[in-house]
Amino acid sequence: MAVAGLIFAILGLISGLIGFAVPILSILGLPIALIGLILSCVAMKREKTGMTTAGLVIGIIATVFTAITFFTCGICVICAAGTAGALM
Repeated sequence: MAVAGLIFAILGLISGLIGFAVPILSILGLPIALIGLILSCVAMKREKTGMTTAGLVIGIIATVFTAITFFTCGICVICAAGTAGALM
């Protein structure tokens, strides 16, 4: 479970970093980062190893960063759609 949490957290972080360029990745990355965080929390309750700690820390960072990109890109898309609608 610790390995899965770490992998999901890393994937969430990567999708959050790329989410500025490709907004769909930030939309997909938020649930992935949350799954990584949850799996790491469950693994931390069972046993405390370095991998569970790394998964928890990366999961927290990935969730916060991906949430920021998710809401930022969402606002940009809404503004762009509103501007395009006003021009027509």
